[in-house]
Amino acid sequence: RIGKLKVGETSVVVAVSSAHRKEAFDACNYVIDNIKNRVPIWKKEISGTEQKWVDGISLVR
Repeated sequence: RIGKLKVGETSVVVAVSSAHRKEAFDACNYVIDNIKNRVPIWKKEISGTEQKWVDGISLVR
């Protein structure tokens, strides 16, 4: 997703299917951990009058 998000909006959706709940949760955790480690995600945190950029991971490894 590209663009601004309002507080509480969904930024990532992971959908999995499994016969058992534990395996489904494990798969979701695996996907989210890999997204955080591989995808360059930047965000600008805005709180009152303060703003700061939180850097994402670099594409170059």
